[in-house]
Amino acid sequence: QMLFARFDDEEIVSRDLFPAFQSYVQTHLELIQSSERRPEDVKMVLESQKDYDTYSAERDPAAGLFAAMFGAEWAEDFVHDFLFSMSEKTEGGPPPSMPFMGGPPGGAPAGAPPRTG
Repeated sequence: QMLFARFDDEEIVSRDLFPAFQSYVQTHLELIQSSERRPEDVKMVLESQKDYDTYSAERDPAAGLFAAMFGAEWAEDFVHDFLFSMSEKTEGGPPPSMPFMGGPPGGAPAGAPPRTG
Protein backbone atom coordinates (compact mmCIF):
# COMPACT_ATOMS: atom_id res chain seq x y z
CA GLN A 1 0.00 0.00 0.00
CA MET A 2 1.09 3.55 -0.62
CA LEU A 3 0.06 6.77 1.05
CA PHE A 4 0.44 10.12 -0.65
CA ALA A 5 -0.31 13.03 1.63
CA ARG A 6 0.80 16.47 2.64
CA PHE A 7 0.61 17.31 6.32
CA ASP A 8 0.80 20.66 8.06
CA ASP A 9 2.25 18.82 11.06
CA GLU A 10 4.96 16.42 9.81
CA GLU A 11 5.22 14.93 13.31
CA ILE A 12 2.01 13.02 12.53
CA VAL A 13 4.09 10.58 10.47
CA SER A 14 6.25 9.37 13.37
CA ARG A 15 3.60 9.89 16.03
CA ASP A 16 0.51 8.37 14.35
CA LEU A 17 1.09 6.91 10.90
CA PHE A 18 4.19 4.80 11.49
CA PRO A 19 2.79 3.10 14.63
CA ALA A 20 -0.45 2.41 12.74
CA PHE A 21 1.57 0.91 9.89
CA GLN A 22 3.53 -1.29 12.31
CA SER A 23 0.28 -2.49 13.89
CA TYR A 24 -1.17 -3.24 10.45
CA VAL A 25 1.90 -5.28 9.44
CA GLN A 26 1.87 -7.20 12.74
CA THR A 27 -1.83 -8.02 12.37
CA HIS A 28 -1.27 -9.09 8.74
CA LEU A 29 1.57 -11.41 9.79
CA GLU A 30 -0.53 -12.94 12.55
CA LEU A 31 -3.37 -13.53 10.09
CA ILE A 32 -1.03 -15.20 7.59
CA GLN A 33 0.60 -17.35 10.27
CA SER A 34 -2.77 -18.52 11.62
CA SER A 35 -4.21 -19.34 8.20
CA GLU A 36 -4.57 -22.94 7.08
CA ARG A 37 -2.25 -23.79 4.20
CA ARG A 38 -4.16 -25.04 1.17
CA PRO A 39 -1.79 -25.79 -1.72
CA GLU A 40 -4.72 -26.85 -3.89
CA ASP A 41 -5.90 -23.22 -3.96
CA VAL A 42 -2.64 -21.73 -5.26
CA LYS A 43 -3.61 -21.92 -8.94
CA MET A 44 -7.02 -20.30 -8.28
CA VAL A 45 -5.47 -17.54 -6.15
CA LEU A 46 -2.84 -16.74 -8.79
CA GLU A 47 -5.45 -16.65 -11.57
CA SER A 48 -7.66 -14.37 -9.45
CA GLN A 49 -4.73 -12.04 -8.77
CA LYS A 50 -3.88 -11.96 -12.49
CA ASP A 51 -7.50 -11.12 -13.32
CA TYR A 52 -7.54 -8.37 -10.68
CA ASP A 53 -4.26 -6.89 -11.92
CA THR A 54 -5.46 -6.92 -15.55
CA TYR A 55 -8.78 -5.31 -14.61
CA SER A 56 -7.05 -2.66 -12.49
CA ALA A 57 -4.33 -1.90 -15.05
CA GLU A 58 -6.97 -1.25 -17.71
CA ARG A 59 -8.87 1.16 -15.46
CA ASP A 60 -6.24 2.84 -13.30
CA PRO A 61 -7.17 6.54 -13.18
CA ALA A 62 -3.55 7.57 -12.68
CA ALA A 63 -2.43 6.02 -15.99
CA GLY A 64 -3.48 9.11 -17.93
CA LEU A 65 -1.60 11.36 -15.54
CA PHE A 66 1.51 9.17 -15.85
CA ALA A 67 1.21 9.23 -19.67
CA ALA A 68 0.89 13.01 -19.71
CA MET A 69 3.90 13.46 -17.44
CA PHE A 70 6.24 10.69 -18.61
CA GLY A 71 4.94 9.48 -21.98
CA ALA A 72 2.52 6.71 -22.96
CA GLU A 73 5.14 3.96 -23.25
CA TRP A 74 6.62 4.69 -19.81
CA ALA A 75 3.13 4.86 -18.29
CA GLU A 76 2.07 1.54 -19.80
CA ASP A 77 5.25 -0.16 -18.61
CA PHE A 78 4.90 1.32 -15.12
CA VAL A 79 1.25 0.31 -14.79
CA HIS A 80 1.71 -3.22 -16.17
CA ASP A 81 5.20 -4.06 -14.97
CA PHE A 82 5.18 -2.42 -11.53
CA LEU A 83 1.78 -1.40 -10.19
CA PHE A 84 -0.10 -4.43 -11.56
CA SER A 85 2.75 -6.77 -12.41
CA MET A 86 0.58 -9.82 -13.08
CA SER A 87 -1.61 -7.99 -15.59
CA GLU A 88 -1.82 -8.93 -19.23
CA LYS A 89 -1.14 -6.14 -21.71
CA THR A 90 -3.65 -5.87 -24.51
CA GLU A 91 -2.04 -4.93 -27.80
CA GLY A 92 -3.65 -1.89 -29.36
CA GLY A 93 -5.72 -1.26 -26.26
CA PRO A 94 -7.19 2.15 -25.54
CA PRO A 95 -4.76 4.85 -24.41
CA PRO A 96 -4.91 5.75 -20.74
CA SER A 97 -7.64 8.26 -20.03
CA MET A 98 -6.88 11.50 -18.26
CA PRO A 99 -8.26 11.57 -14.72
CA PHE A 100 -10.99 14.06 -13.93
CA MET A 101 -11.57 14.84 -17.59
CA GLY A 102 -14.78 12.86 -17.96
CA GLY A 103 -13.43 10.47 -20.58
CA PRO A 104 -14.40 10.47 -24.24
CA PRO A 105 -17.38 12.44 -25.63
CA GLY A 106 -20.77 11.30 -24.45
CA GLY A 107 -19.45 9.80 -21.22
CA ALA A 108 -18.67 6.47 -22.92
CA PRO A 109 -16.05 4.27 -21.30
CA ALA A 110 -12.50 4.69 -22.58
CA GLY A 111 -12.10 2.90 -25.90
CA ALA A 112 -15.83 2.84 -26.63
CA PRO A 113 -17.30 4.79 -29.52
CA PRO A 114 -19.06 8.01 -28.49
CA ARG A 115 -22.80 7.84 -27.95
CA THR A 116 -24.97 9.44 -30.62
CA GLY A 117 -28.37 11.07 -30.24
